[in-house]
Amino acid sequence: MMKASTPKFILTLAIGLTAVLSIMMTAFATPAVNSGIHNVPIGIVTKNDDMYQKMAKPLDQRGFDVKQYETEVAMKDAVSDRKIYGAFEMSASGDMTLYKATAASTAVAQALETIGQKVVDQQKVAAKEQIQGMQAQTTDVTMLKTLDAKLQAIDGKSLRVQELRSFPSRDSKGAGLVAGALPIALGGWIGSVAIANVVKGKRQKFFAAIAFAITGGLGLTAVIQFGLGTFDGNYFITSLGAMLGIAATAFFVLGLLEMLGNGGLIIAAITLILLGNPLSGLGSAPEMLPAGWGFFGQLLPPGATGTLLRNLTFFDGHAIAMPLLVLASYIIVGLGLFFIGKKSVLVKDEKEA
Repeated sequence: MMKASTPKFILTLAIGLTAVLSIMMTAFATPAVNSGIHNVPIGIVTKNDDMYQKMAKPLDQRGFDVKQYETEVAMKDAVSDRKIYGAFEMSASGDMTLYKATAASTAVAQALETIGQKVVDQQKVAAKEQIQGMQAQTTDVTMLKTLDAKLQAIDGKSLRVQELRSFPSRDSKGAGLVAGALPIALGGWIGSVAIANVVKGKRQKFFAAIAFAITGGLGLTAVIQFGLGTFDGNYFITSLGAMLGIAATAFFVLGLLEMLGNGGLIIAAITLILLGNPLSGLGSAPEMLPAGWGFFGQLLPPGATGTLLRNLTFFDGHAIAMPLLVLASYIIVGLGLFFIGKKSVLVKDEKEA
């Protein structure tokens, strides 16, 4: 006859589940409520220090991390190297140009365009007020015609936008990459649990995880690139990045399962799904999450995998050192736990024998 659970066990279980629920709520809600501009790196193209200070100050106050670039070429190199998300340039005639990289972050690109347009609108209002004041103080017909022409020219001014790195036209907002965060986390977790429960033998589980990473990477990239049209880079190179991300997830989960059993499964779920998915920054940018959360999200497999795929596909492989290091660390730690777990099982079997 099965022994009934004690009140102490029930209370402990309830408290544990409440803690998991609280972690889930914090991880999902905090970024959504507090997302915004948090030291997002952008540039200003100008050789004039006074102009730079004038433009940088309001942007600093909005939360941007502003850098000065003396030439357009230097600025574009910085965008390609993933050092900045975009830049503003003001011409001698007062025309403003925005250089944006939508593929780096749709949310940041939209924010920069909104800010740039607001600046242009403010300039137009100020210029109109100045000219209208001049019109009120003169009766000279020639002067009035000249001022009228200037007013019309001001009305025609708008923010000039130059796209530096865009998503393909089939998915111009990169929705496929954003949606891929959950499959990367949940799919890797589910696949690893299936391998742990269905495949018999430690060596067989090891090779099954490798096979899953290879086929999963090829399949995930195929869906995003050929099915959704989000990627347009080298399919096989991008697939290698996806394989690494899935391998990191798979071996991390398998290692925790071998070491801790069901307890490891809970840790993996919290790390990869409850925290990794909402903190990946794929929906906005790591710098748009609350301070510290964005960086932490890049230390988890979903965030590192998303950043790796983005930089491989759209930025010629620049700034991939950190995500590679993060994913390699999860693979190494996972394999270590996997083999340590194997030894502990052998010791247990010998004692029972």
